[in-house]
This record gives sequence, structure tokens and C-alpha cells, in this order.
Amino acid sequence: MMPLKWQEGRQPRRLLCFSAAFFLMALIFSLLFVRVEDLLQVMLFTTAAACLIGVLVLLFVREHFRLFLSLFFGLLAGCLWCFGYTIFAWQPAQQYDNQEGLVRLELTEYAESHTSYGTAYGVVTELNGQACRIKVKVYLQDGSPAFAPGDVLRFHGKLFAAERSFRSNLLQEGYFLMLSQQGQAETAFGEAKTPLRSMRILSAQISEQIQTLLPEQEGALLAALLSGNQQGFSDAFEQALTVSGTRHITAVSGLHVSILAGILMQFFGKRAGLLLSIPAAITYAALVGFTPSVVRAVILLVFWAAAFWLKQEKDALTAMAAALLVLIAGNPFSAVSAGLLLSFSATLGLVLLSAPLNGIWNRLLKPLKNKRIQTFLRYITGTFTATMAATLFTMPLNLLFFDTVPLLSLLSNVLILWAISLVMVLGIIILVISLFSANMAGVLARWVLYWPLTWVVKVIETVGSMRFAATDSANLLLAGGCIVLLAATLLWREKLLSEKRLLSVTVTVVCVCMLFTAAERALFGVIEVESAGGQPVILLRGEGLSVINCGSRADTAAEIVNIAKGRWNIDQLDTILCSGGNYKSQGGLAMLLETISAKRVLLPAADGAVSIDTSAVNVSCFTRTGMTVASGIPVEVFKANDAAFAIRIIAPKFSLLSLCGLKETEALTVVQEYACEADVLLVDDRLANDWKTLYDLCKNLQPQQILVTSGGYSEHGESFGGIPITLIERDGVQFRFVR
Repeated sequence: MMPLKWQEGRQPRRLLCFSAAFFLMALIFSLLFVRVEDLLQVMLFTTAAACLIGVLVLLFVREHFRLFLSLFFGLLAGCLWCFGYTIFAWQPAQQYDNQEGLVRLELTEYAESHTSYGTAYGVVTELNGQACRIKVKVYLQDGSPAFAPGDVLRFHGKLFAAERSFRSNLLQEGYFLMLSQQGQAETAFGEAKTPLRSMRILSAQISEQIQTLLPEQEGALLAALLSGNQQGFSDAFEQALTVSGTRHITAVSGLHVSILAGILMQFFGKRAGLLLSIPAAITYAALVGFTPSVVRAVILLVFWAAAFWLKQEKDALTAMAAALLVLIAGNPFSAVSAGLLLSFSATLGLVLLSAPLNGIWNRLLKPLKNKRIQTFLRYITGTFTATMAATLFTMPLNLLFFDTVPLLSLLSNVLILWAISLVMVLGIIILVISLFSANMAGVLARWVLYWPLTWVVKVIETVGSMRFAATDSANLLLAGGCIVLLAATLLWREKLLSEKRLLSVTVTVVCVCMLFTAAERALFGVIEVESAGGQPVILLRGEGLSVINCGSRADTAAEIVNIAKGRWNIDQLDTILCSGGNYKSQGGLAMLLETISAKRVLLPAADGAVSIDTSAVNVSCFTRTGMTVASGIPVEVFKANDAAFAIRIIAPKFSLLSLCGLKETEALTVVQEYACEADVLLVDDRLANDWKTLYDLCKNLQPQQILVTSGGYSEHGESFGGIPITLIERDGVQFRFVR
């Protein structure tokens, strides 16, 4: 029988248990939903999982009847809610799949530009004259749309179902359909403004006002803090935020809400300030778009205020459970949202681990006589322990979603968090002054607010430029072991570890990860194959990062490369090599060069002509078979025709041959004429499902593994002639080798 311990001898929190069980069922249902096509099977598997978990709960907590009931009803309610949400929300939206006609679209967010097309989010309220209400992500023909929330567009369009995948983040945000514009748009500006959409417009206006007061990244950072608008950051600063572990300061969350509440309580006293902080926090949440992190923070604030007014002890875990229950009930698919999970994990770390660690330091600082020095050191140690707790609890999720963990976030947060509070206070004051005197606001912004903002920006850029500031996916096993160890120390620390030893364990975990990362990056190289809208993107990480973009779709290829840059903390690409002429039609190269700088670009152009502006990079055109080096890794190109080449990557004791984009006869000719060998064969589904061609290729190459991209479909199953087949439709494949 498992002994149950709760803080200060309290009885098990029933709301906490109910929410945990509810969340678990939403998580299981969501994971099954994207993997199993048949909805009935998803429901059956989820029910079976609920029954199994219920039996285990009964075995472990059978003597705690109230606790068992809370968990049981949480499992039951979670299952029923997920089933009902799918039947009454997701399934009705699927009825519009492949329907087209005249649509009336009300925008809920600002449209974004993507060079050759635009994207926006909104609600379709009419389709061919019939009233409806469908949340959609829309693809616009205009490459630089200037549409705002509340604008109404009328055009001929086609609706299609969003992919059942978490990669695009559409399911997590409740967008089950996408809309493609197919005709000329008729626009009515501001016709469908609502209070919430007006708040989004106000947010943009605040951001614009800030940009006029402060330049470049300083203005963009202040806009993110006060309005939630993160679009003003440069690509280099975006990467520095990720690597330095300071991205949380730009996503409005508990930090910002607590600062806002602190300001009000400082000016109006605790009771009145706390009362005013709730409507102020709700208004702030509407301003930034009710993101999960800020909704969680507002709910926690409400619980804190209620506990204060009722003179009851604050229960942070129960408040977190209530916030989680509200968010998951709104959309069960948000159970796999990276932002929501990271937000709650960081808060859980603060609640469970930060307090005991901080208690150690406070006891050590008690002998100090000087109160000012003691206050200053307590701030430093409080920031350090809070950041350490949040880092350790979010480590496995960061590796799962982003393949990286910012190891120097402890340093960067200690250096900047004091300035964030000051910046927010000064920023609000200066914005109010700008309503009456733009000149005075400008002077205060440039001579007072500019300096703490510059300090924050410089710290982020400096820490973000350090080579080993973040760990990558090689540390997944290590991170998992660390989290298990930390969980054990938290649950049974009174029996196994003293607080001092707990502190030693947490410091050791971070140091070991940093040393492991430095050694891994110095010794190992990586070949990573990702599927990107029909053709693969191949990433080479050796002495830098290179990309082989085999005609992939523009937005997907650029997204993959940007994520890889942040994961491996690389500012500039070494080489971009395009193996076929599709880079012109699908725009993959244009999008890459728009967002990412590279030392050189290699193109297959028989006449040496390039159809895009590449004046900022070194462009070379290859027309015949030859050898090059990308990031210190030999790469061989084999000519199939004037515009298409096969690619072979030659790593130590390992090689990969890509025949993607080639016709059957061209692929066979390349393999037979050049007698190339490969341990891994990468093909699209056209070659993979031509039995005779694939047989001849394998006969000549003798590969040990076959990778299939494009549609990610193989009619041969999991192997072909004893050679394993791996589909990369959704998840990438990674190979590591000793450099």
C-alpha cells in the first residue's frame, strides 16, 4: 500500500486529483487521435486506458475512498468530455471538408505576410449564403495583406480539413479547418469588430506607439512585455531568446501578471490593490489574446485573492488544478500544447522545488547584519533557485518539443529579471504620458527606459551567443534520468535526502548536462532527415549546420531549418544545397534566404541563371557530377538530368543516398552508371512503391535501411526483402556518427 503524504498533514486535494485524472484522459485521447484514423477505435482505446488506470488507482489508494472517487470521476468525466467534444465540435467541422464557394470571413487576428502568400485566422460565418460558424486558418493570395481583426473578407474559397497532427499547432488552438482563397477578395474594413477584437487592435496600436518611442530590439522587447506582440524581433534575437532561456519574458504569463498585481498593491495597498488587480489582469489577458499562460496566471491570481479575502491558506496546487481544468475543458487537444505544458511544468517546479531550495539560502543569509545586502542577496538566490526549479521541471518537455534545454538560463535570468519589473513599470508610465505629451514620453523613453531595456537585450544576446548555452536531443536519456531522480527526492526527500543534498543534486544535474553537451557537440555529427511538404529536408550538423533542400515546400522547409538553428545554437548556415529545380516552383530556397543567412548556396542550374535575388549570398551553380563539402561532411552529387541530381552524404563509416525527385529510369541510371553504394537509401513514395525499381535499386546498393518520404506511404509494409523501411511522413529520422 502506497503511503500518501500531503503538505502540513492536509487531506488529499479532491480538485487536484480530479483535474489530474481529467488531464490524463485528455492527453491519452489526443495522442491516440493523431495516430489512429478510426474515431471509434480512438474512443475504445481511450476507454480501455481509463479502465486500466482506474484498476491501478483502486489497488494503490483503496483505503482512501474520497481520493478514489475524485480520481474515478476525473477519469470518467475526461473520457466523456473528450468524446463529446469530438462529436459536437470536431466532427461537424469535418463535414465542410473539400467544400467550396462564396465565403464570408471575419478576421480575429492580424494577417501575416509570407512573400508569395498571406495567412490569417478568422471565423467563416457564411458559405454559399448559408449561415455557419467555423474557425479557420486562411491562406490568402495577397503576399503582403494589411488586414486587421474585425475586417470582413468575401471571396470564393475552398475549405479543407486540417491535418491530424500536432506539428502545425492547429488542433491545440481549436482550428479544425483551413481555407484557401481562390478568387478576388471584397473587403469591408472593421465591419465585424467585437470588444475582444478591439482589444487586439489596441494591442497593435500600443506596439506601434512603442516602436515610435524606442528603436529596434529594445522597442520590440517592450512591445512584447506590454502588448504580447512578438513580431518585431529579428531572427538572431529570436534564437538568442531560445538559447538563453529567456523566451518566457516575451510570452505574457505569471511573471507579468504578478508584476502588474504588485504595482497596484504598491500604490493602493494590499486589499484594494488585490481587488483592482483582477479586472486589470483580465483586461491585460484580453489585450494579449487570452493565451493559456496568461489564463493560468489570472486563475491563480483569483484563487490567491479569494484566499486572502476569506482568510484561508493559499493552496497553489489546487489553484493550478483549477486553471488546468478550465483550459483542458475548453479544448481537450490543448493537453499536448507545448506552451500549456511548459507553463504548468515551470509553475509546478516553482511550487514543489523552489521553496525548499530557497529556504536553504535564506537560513544561510540570516547571520548577515546589513539588511540591504541581505535583501539583495535574497533576490539573487530567489531568482537563481526559481530559475533552476523551472529549468529542471521543463527539461524533458523542452527536449520533447524543441530538442533543446537552455542550460545558462540560470545566469541570464539572474541578470535580467530585476530589470524586467522596472521596465514594465516605466513602460506603463511612459505610455500614459504619451497620451498627453508625445515629446515628453519620447524623452523619458530614450533617456530613462532605454538603459534597462538595453541591459536586458545585451545580456540575452551575449548569453545566446555562447556555443554550449543549450543542450540538444542527445541528452534525452540523461534528462529523463535526472527528472526521475528529482521526482524521487521531492516525494521522499525527508527519508532519503536532506535539503542540502537536494541542492547538491540539482546543481550536479545542470553541470553534468552542460559537460555532456560540450562533449557531444565536439565529438559527434548528425544527419537528420525531415519531411517537408512532399520532399525531404536533410540537415547536416558537423562543423556548423548545412541544409540539403530537395525542392521542399517553402514554409515547412524554413520552419524546420529555423528550429534546427535554435536547437543547435547556430547563427548562420554553412551551405544550402538544392538537388532539383523544384526550389523555383515551390519557393523553398526563396523562403530560406528570406529568413536565414548562409555562407554559400549551391544550385542545379544548367544555364547558370537564378530566378531569385541572391545578391547577399555566395551562389554557385553545378551542372555535372562532382564532390563538395558541407559542414565538414563530404557530399557527392550525381547528375540525373539538367535540373535534377541525386545526393550522397558520406559520413565516417556511414553513407546516405537520396534519390528523391528522380524518375524511375533516372534513379536506376544514376545507381548503375556511378556504381555508388549507400547504407541508407532515401526515396519518395513513387520510387518506394514501384516494386521492380526498388528491387533493382536495392540489388545494386545493398542498403541496410530504406527511408520513404513524400506521402510517407509504403505498400511493402515495414520491410522490403528483409531491409527495414522507415516512413518519415510526420517524424524525422536522425543518424549520429563520430566525427
